[in-house]
Amino acid sequence: MDKLTVLALNLTNRCNLSCVHCGRDESIARLSELPASFFEGVVNDAIELGLEQVNITGGEIFTRKDALPLIQKIAEKGLFVSIETNGVLLNPNIINELATLGDSLRISFSMDGFDAKTHDLIRGKGSFEKTMNAINSVADRGINARVISVLHKGNKTQILPMAKHFNSIGLGFRLLPNIIEYGKGVYACNVYGVSYDETQKILDEYYDFLRENDSDRNSIEMNIALLPMDIESFGLCPWGSNMLGVGPQGVASLCHVANNESGFIFGDLTRTPLNEIWENNSVLAAFRNLDPDKLGGICGNCLARNLCKGACRLHAASKYNDFYAPDPQCQTFYNLGVFPTHAMENEDLDCTYPRK
Repeated sequence: MDKLTVLALNLTNRCNLSCVHCGRDESIARLSELPASFFEGVVNDAIELGLEQVNITGGEIFTRKDALPLIQKIAEKGLFVSIETNGVLLNPNIINELATLGDSLRISFSMDGFDAKTHDLIRGKGSFEKTMNAINSVADRGINARVISVLHKGNKTQILPMAKHFNSIGLGFRLLPNIIEYGKGVYACNVYGVSYDETQKILDEYYDFLRENDSDRNSIEMNIALLPMDIESFGLCPWGSNMLGVGPQGVASLCHVANNESGFIFGDLTRTPLNEIWENNSVLAAFRNLDPDKLGGICGNCLARNLCKGACRLHAASKYNDFYAPDPQCQTFYNLGVFPTHAMENEDLDCTYPRK
């Protein structure tokens, strides 16, 4: 049995913003949330299973007054804590407290534009100034942090300037080159999405940035098969093997995003012990034992399939309603005729999905 090294806690579905590309289900945002003591207990149980890192996200985590004490308690256990925030609610007191955690903490700020007009169009009026103030305060304190940006029509000329600027003040930068077709992202992808040709031009420039700034603080959210072979600044999601998500009401799921999707939920941690779910749950076992050779479309013909396991299963299932569906990002590249041939096991195989 693999160790449970990463716990992804979704503390809340509530948020102080309403982003146009958000995958959050706003209809359940006001459901009751379990207290911080519950999440601390889950963390304690996970330590017995090999826990090393806790990712804390939402919603916006700082809509909860007990988020900061929970972050501090988790860091005190010797674990690495990664938090995601839009930064709007980070006041000087919170920033001062986070600064005391040193290398135990990383903050990821969501920012989708390099000026108020661009950013606020996506995240709401007045959010840019507040987020930038928080980012600058964190940078001044030398806190480990990065900015995460989703590429869209409004910011397509701003990606490289943003990456360079945030590096210059000691922060990292992570690019998400497409809007995920999940939640409101289904609509936003059509309205705010960038064409392939424009995206590729931006990616080529960003790849050069990554080559010149080779550091684990800079990265791209792109499936491994689609990247140039010399780009190593990416991450492989540990879903099904070393990670578990926990939702605001205590459900255990594939990841923090999936705790509202019935096919991705493994149990209720208020009723079933964590170790029982991790070691014996049949739904989790199906993900853990996914056979990459059974993946549909281009993913079943990809030489990287044993590494990425078809990438995000939630994204695939949401778009195609199929557990073994190809990753939509990779399938789109294939449909456009631009999927890298060096990543194909058989260049002549028809990878159309779904079959007509």
